[in-house]
Amino acid sequence: MQPTYTTGNVAIPMVRSPLERSTIRVGVVGAGFGANVHVPALRRVPGVDVVGMCTSDRARAYETASALEIPRAWDDYREMFFSGELDAVSIATPPHLHHPMTLAACEAGLHVLCEKPMARTLAEARDMLRMAREAGICHAVAHQLRHDPARARVKALIDEGFIGQLHAVSVVVYRSTLADPYARPWGWLTDAARGGGVLGAVGSHYVDALRWWFGDVRAVCGAVATAVPERPVEGSSAMRAADADDNAAFVLRFANGGIGTVHLSYTSAADVGEEIMITGSAGTLALHDQSSLVGAQRGEKVRSLLPDERFGASNQPSGSARSINLFSMLAGEWVLAMRTGQDASPSFEDGVKIQEVLDAVPRSQQLNRWIDLSGNKWPV
Repeated sequence: MQPTYTTGNVAIPMVRSPLERSTIRVGVVGAGFGANVHVPALRRVPGVDVVGMCTSDRARAYETASALEIPRAWDDYREMFFSGELDAVSIATPPHLHHPMTLAACEAGLHVLCEKPMARTLAEARDMLRMAREAGICHAVAHQLRHDPARARVKALIDEGFIGQLHAVSVVVYRSTLADPYARPWGWLTDAARGGGVLGAVGSHYVDALRWWFGDVRAVCGAVATAVPERPVEGSSAMRAADADDNAAFVLRFANGGIGTVHLSYTSAADVGEEIMITGSAGTLALHDQSSLVGAQRGEKVRSLLPDERFGASNQPSGSARSINLFSMLAGEWVLAMRTGQDASPSFEDGVKIQEVLDAVPRSQQLNRWIDLSGNKWPV
């Protein structure tokens, strides 16, 4: 008989043995976002001790660990993983390192929380999932925006039947982040070989949200572009080719029959933000920058659908404080999954499904056709 974990009066099947340590020892790989967001967020989770920091620059590893009062520092992630001093690892590196680092963590028997996008390619993502299953570890992908109050409210309204059957959803994002090459020099985000590009770095969050709200994607078509083809090398007057996408647009067909569009531009002359519009057989929702959610069902007037003023932009943290807050909630669920023997969410299974969509967009452009993700033999 399969063992279960009981919460309230509900018995939930366990998929692995629970981690029964009173304190879970976590190492963080990455001295950028890892140090600035992962470390403080993990420290908010009860029963977690951040015991190690790793980055490839030895001096920076020790300097960061010292500044954050982390007891151990490494410049080789393999040494960190096989040290015997960790139970789990949070990976906050550029995407080209996610695959080798995750495989090494699985070999060491460590539970893994991996930054998004999960991988550079679908093949890498599938390999990470296979290895995690074989190792029996608890795996999760850092799509912390699921914990944004407005997005969670959208999920609740959809589940309550507010929109009915999905007809269409559109995501439009115009940011100026990458518009000025001198304000954002060449780096991993502009380097395709290292998994750069807004499709993966930003688009993965929207694909995750759309799958969370509406289920699996059946087919994809789309295109990517690089509007700013050169960027300066930091600390130099030299320019280097930027070959990762800074603009992307794609159309989705969901398995439930609805359609969707996603348009991302990070080279906008002005930062006008994000708009998500959803309409179905019973109602319509409009979400703007996580600060305004309005909608109506048929025959009603459009009204605010955030429960009270606490959800408004003025009452929500911004910048790194917001990232830390949302990431701490995601990390808390990952830790709970370790302790109860459950699957985390979003898991590597979700990451693979997201990567299917991300890979399909440039492939659609190359082949000039829709890409079928339904499992059918022939293209749609």
